[in-house]
Amino acid sequence: MRVRTLGYAAAAGIAAFLVVFVAVSELLLPAIEFSVLVGLPAGIGAGVLIAAVVLVRFGRHADGTPRPLALALGTFGVTFLAVFVALVSLRPGVTGSIVIATGLGIVAGLAVGVRSRGENPPAG
Repeated sequence: MRVRTLGYAAAAGIAAFLVVFVAVSELLLPAIEFSVLVGLPAGIGAGVLIAAVVLVRFGRHADGTPRPLALALGTFGVTFLAVFVALVSLRPGVTGSIVIATGLGIVAGLAVGVRSRGENPPAG
């Protein structure tokens, strides 16, 4: 297993954890006093699931190119973390930084996934 694959899986897992953790905690805040205790396991589950998907699906096509789904998820994770760290260091709002980083991560992941899929159409 290559270091790049592990890096993509780690970045995608951490990004998924942060997004789900904050989303669930914030959405349940008015209804549940300790919403973090619900958001934490939900975020961990999402992070582990996404990291596993990237690790399993990052196998190569016959021509040596990575699979589009894993590449898109990994790109989302890397972009999300880079933007999130940059925004948090510039301004204190964590929730707003997560929203902006999620949007930019989705755009980057979709662009890489579509480009990768267009270059390597499925055989069949």
